Amino acid sequence: MKSIITTYKSVLNKNCLLSSSLHHEVDINNSNILLLKDLLERELKRSDLGKEVGSINYVNGSNFFFVKTKALQDYSFLPIFNSESTETVSPQSFQNQNLKKGDVILSKDSNIGEVIILDDDYPNYMLSGALYKLPLKETYKYYALAMIKHKYFREQLDKIVPKGATIRHAGTKFLDCMIPFPNNNCESIVSYITQLTKKVIDIEVEIKNKYKIISSIIEEELIKNSTCENSYKYPTYNCLMNLKRLDTGVYSKSFLYIDGLIKNYNNGYFFISADKLKSGNTPKVRQFDTFKNGDVRWVTPTNCSDYGYIENYESIKTTSKCNLTEDSSLFINRTSRGGKGEYVGISTFYDYKSYGNGYHNQGIYRVTGYSKDILIFITCFLNIPIMRKYCSGLSVGSKMKEIKSEQFLSIPIPKFNNQKLTDVVNLFYSGETSFSLKTLKNLDVKKTGLFQLDTARKALKSHINNIIDLIINDVPFDPEKEL
Repeated sequence: MKSIITTYKSVLNKNCLLSSSLHHEVDINNSNILLLKDLLERELKRSDLGKEVGSINYVNGSNFFFVKTKALQDYSFLPIFNSESTETVSPQSFQNQNLKKGDVILSKDSNIGEVIILDDDYPNYMLSGALYKLPLKETYKYYALAMIKHKYFREQLDKIVPKGATIRHAGTKFLDCMIPFPNNNCESIVSYITQLTKKVIDIEVEIKNKYKIISSIIEEELIKNSTCENSYKYPTYNCLMNLKRLDTGVYSKSFLYIDGLIKNYNNGYFFISADKLKSGNTPKVRQFDTFKNGDVRWVTPTNCSDYGYIENYESIKTTSKCNLTEDSSLFINRTSRGGKGEYVGISTFYDYKSYGNGYHNQGIYRVTGYSKDILIFITCFLNIPIMRKYCSGLSVGSKMKEIKSEQFLSIPIPKFNNQKLTDVVNLFYSGETSFSLKTLKNLDVKKTGLFQLDTARKALKSHINNIIDLIINDVPFDPEKEL
C-alpha cells in the first residue's frame, strides 16, 4: 500500500472525507486479476452468513457451540476452538449450519478478512453473525485460501472498509478484493500453490493430532499406574493452615484428584528445583522489531502457542545480556486469557539450536539445568488438558490470573520410565532444525515431531507468501524448476 498526494478532485470523489485511509492506493503490477466474487461457484446467500444467538443463550454444560471471530487467527489455516473462541449455547437457540470438512470460513467483522478452512465436520457448531461460509469453486479453493491469508488481501480490505471506533464491519466488501493470477504458467502455478497449501493444512492437522496423542499417553499412564482414590474430603483446619489459602481452587474436587493422581504415581514424582527456575524482565533500553535471521528473539506470553512452541517471532535490540542462551522450558506465569486461569502455566520448549539467543519478559519463568528430554517432557506435561485444570486451581488473582514461583515449585512432575518418557519426547521432538524445500514437500508428517512440524509449517507458509509476492509483482516463476 502507498500514500498518494490527494488532489481537490479526489477529495470531492470521496464525498469530501479527509480520512487518510481513503487516500491510499494498493500497488499491483499484475493486470491479470479476478475479484474474489468471481471465484465463487454461486452468489452469497443469507444462509451462508452465521447467526447471533445472544448472550442470554450462553449456558454451561451444553454440547452445542457458538463460534466467534477469535476462532480465526492469522497464524493458522485451521480454526482455533477454545474457551475464548467458542461459547456453549442452549440446544433451543442452536441453528444447524451444516459445517463440513473443507468449508472455508471468512470473518467480515472485527478481524476482517481473516480466513480458515474446516479440518472436520462440525455438526454441533454454528457460526456467529460475523462469519461467512464461502462457496468457493473447488478448482481455486486452496489458491484463494492462500491469497486471502496473504497480507495483500488485508491491505485491500483496510483501504475499502471504514475505520470503526471499536469494531470494523466489512459487510460483503471483501468480495470486491482482487485476486491476482500468474500471466505465464498459470495453471501449473495455481496447482503448485494448491499443493503447498494442502501440505500446510496437513501439517496443522497433524500438530493437533500429535498434541492429542501426547496428552492421551501421559493421562493414561497416570490413571493406570496410580493408586489414587477418587474420593473427596472437605479441607481441614490443618490443611488451610499449611496452604495458607482460603480460595476454593486448591480445594476443589478436580484439583485434588489430579494432585493425588500424580503424587500416588507408582514411579514417583519430583519438584522443580528452586535454583533452576528463573524470572525474566523487560530491559530498560530496548527496541522491538520484526524478526530476521540472526536477531535476538523477544519472547512474551503472546508469542507462545498452546502446543509448546513459539508461534510468532519478534526481535529485540538491547544492551542487556540475553536470558535465553540454552535449552529451556518456559512457563507463562500470568495472562489475562480465559479469565479462569486455564491458560496460566502453559509451557513452551525453547530449543536453543533452533531459536538461538533470546530474551523473555517478566510474564514468563524459565527452567534450565535439566536434560533436553526432561525439559521437553515437562513442557508436554504442563500443556495436557488435566494440567490446565490443575493450573487453573493453583492460580491466584481476579482479572489477570497468576502462578507465583513458589507455586510452580509445588507442582509435582511424574517420573516416567525411560521407555514412556522416550515415547512422549519423540512425538514432540524428532531432531531436525531446518528443512530443504524438497524435504518439505515430501515430509512424512506422521514420522515428524510436533516441534519440527511447526518449523516445517512456517517454512512452507513463508515460501507460499514469497511466490504470491512474485505473482503480485508479475515476476516470472517456474514451479517445474522446484519440483
